[in-house]
Amino acid sequence: MRRLARFPALKLVPAILLAGSVLLAGCATPRAGGLEVAEADRWEGTNRRVYAFNKKIDRYALKPISQTYRAVVPKAARNGITNVYSTYGEPANFLNAVLQGKIKQAFRTLDRALLNVTLGVGGLGDVATDLGRPEESEDFGQTFAAWGIESGPYMVLPLFGPSTLRDSFGLGADIFLDPADFARNAAFSPSIYWRAGQIATRLINFRARITEQGGDALLADSLDEYTLVKSIYLQNRRSALYDGNPPLDPEDSGETELPADLPADPAPAAPAPSPAP
Repeated sequence: MRRLARFPALKLVPAILLAGSVLLAGCATPRAGGLEVAEADRWEGTNRRVYAFNKKIDRYALKPISQTYRAVVPKAARNGITNVYSTYGEPANFLNAVLQGKIKQAFRTLDRALLNVTLGVGGLGDVATDLGRPEESEDFGQTFAAWGIESGPYMVLPLFGPSTLRDSFGLGADIFLDPADFARNAAFSPSIYWRAGQIATRLINFRARITEQGGDALLADSLDEYTLVKSIYLQNRRSALYDGNPPLDPEDSGETELPADLPADPAPAAPAPSPAP
């Protein structure tokens, strides 16, 4: 990729990720234990410190910027931005569906992308959902799980937020092996400033959606934000691994019901939000 040409060492990253994925897949039995999300928090002390760091970044930078963004940018425009990024992510959804053997889903994803690019005016409108083609999000973390790779312990990544050991490698693959990035770089060579602006816009828009959908209020009422965020993340990931239909876990019967409309974790994910100081 032209973008990586400026940083020779980065040229090796996609190859390393791909080779590592193949080796891991070769050692794993497809879907043998990979669909379970381990709730072991072996690194809780470190995780809580990273969470506190992310919380400060959110409190003093991301949240105020997203509040200004919501005040200045009309809701219709914000929805359009959300739809564009959703359409931009469809090639990755397609690729991961194929890698997981979900061929019918892959073609539904392709159909959805074509509908939104054409009838949705470049993805500004989500026509596909209105026509019965909702987004079926897939990522490399889910692909690794489908290949039977174990989740590993829960962890909190600086700036990216909650994850697991498996999902952290999946995030790296999502970033460096994104088909949309390859296509864009083949068409033109965006500057690093253009790329940084694109990531910043996506992150701020995502943070604004968290506020709009009640994320801040939910955390404000929590006695332990860290534990709540971990619970939300693990439950959402488990649901995603089972395509929205996870088997009933008797141990979850007494847990607090979590809102179903919180935005899915994109790449990159926003730092965990915090209540206003």
